[in-house]
Amino acid sequence: MSLNTWLLLTPQLLIALGVVCCLLLISWQRSQQLIAWFTLMVMLVTIVATVSLIGQTAVHITELIYVDSFSLVAFLWVLLAGFAAVYMSKAYLHSHLEVHDEFYLLLLLTVLGAGVLVASDHFASLFLGFELLSISLVGLTGYFRHQRHAIEVSFKYLILSASASSFMLLGIAFLYSQTGSLSFVQIQPENADNMIAQMGFLLFIAGIGFKLSLVPFHFWTPDVYQGSPTPVTFVLATISKSAMFIALAKCIYVEGFQTLVALPSIHHALSALAIISMIVGNCLALGQNNIKRILAFSSIAHMGYLMIVLLVHQQQSILLARQAVLFYLFAYLIANIAIFGMLVLIERDRNVGNNIELAHWKGMFWHSPYKAFVLIVAVLSLIGIPLTGGFIGKFYLMILAANNALWPLLIALIVGSGIALGYYLPMIFQLFKQDVVKISHITTWRTRLWLSVIFLLSIGVGIMPDVIITPLLNF
Repeated sequence: MSLNTWLLLTPQLLIALGVVCCLLLISWQRSQQLIAWFTLMVMLVTIVATVSLIGQTAVHITELIYVDSFSLVAFLWVLLAGFAAVYMSKAYLHSHLEVHDEFYLLLLLTVLGAGVLVASDHFASLFLGFELLSISLVGLTGYFRHQRHAIEVSFKYLILSASASSFMLLGIAFLYSQTGSLSFVQIQPENADNMIAQMGFLLFIAGIGFKLSLVPFHFWTPDVYQGSPTPVTFVLATISKSAMFIALAKCIYVEGFQTLVALPSIHHALSALAIISMIVGNCLALGQNNIKRILAFSSIAHMGYLMIVLLVHQQQSILLARQAVLFYLFAYLIANIAIFGMLVLIERDRNVGNNIELAHWKGMFWHSPYKAFVLIVAVLSLIGIPLTGGFIGKFYLMILAANNALWPLLIALIVGSGIALGYYLPMIFQLFKQDVVKISHITTWRTRLWLSVIFLLSIGVGIMPDVIITPLLNF
């Protein structure tokens, strides 16, 4: 195997090297600042390496790993989310007494698991990445043992992750029994008529559905989102879901799986899963006051929207779907960085722990107008208002649905977006209410810098989407 082939695996190898060095640093000298800055540097170097590799010829690195520009761009989004998570964690951990070193180690392991997932071309590597991601997140969700519900949340996530693994393994076993291989490409179109293969595929989707919080596999989501530390909730909402969705997309876009998805029974089941997730996720968010629970139910709906890209069947539509999923995930990531970053600042200023209600950012516009403006843009992007990245992402999905005659999904997307106004707009209105509580709103130059970057990205990809779309078209 040539050196150039292994170079395409450089991002994952750098993260793995970072994990080893992090362990050595912890054993040599416990320094929370050192570990934090080291983790940030690992993320930054890996981001640069990933960007330099995008556009390279796709290659198989062993039978388990297939690296192309699609997986590289997806891992770039994961790394950006990881960088943001580490930066949020520095501010969040400053006010906690626990030893912080292992927290960053678990974050690196989570990113490594996501990296294996997005590059997987085999059920063995997919399951390896799935478990590495899940086990690391179990440790992160319950890391702060003194916090209320920490152990409960961690145990709940552990049990449901184990359930997801069980469904997935059973589905993989059924598929293996009919194909004799665990490779994605070994699923042949003629296997689609086999009832056992169909059952295996549905069980596999059920296992992935737990991680994506698709209805009816969503019950863990609001409790785990609310009870986890805010940076960990951000990781659950971005890194975990993005990596799982990309892995599922790479699997489904293989010819054999395309034949399975085209079967009326499978197609109707996946369509129902998407439609129910869009409607139920948005309806459950109505009337919620806890911001993390709102974002949890909102994430259910967003994953339902994204399911549209998995149900296309024309070859040209598949190419567009690959671009659509990457653009949508990028817009979703930027909006979440803004909102969760602001939640970390609110926790620091108001000392409210994980129980952040809408009332806690009441009147922010009058105290910190720039912060409020960035939040407004982020929320508008999640709604899908024009001039934001979220609008372009949803427009992509509408085009795909229309081109492939997925009319029920298109209607559900529009209706779901309308329902979402019922809980997104009150979030914005709270910012303009008069606040009777006097608090300190200290804004450092670092905070102003990341607020400016997020604002420019949110507006930039909405006004000039070609900045993101043109590079995506090149692969």
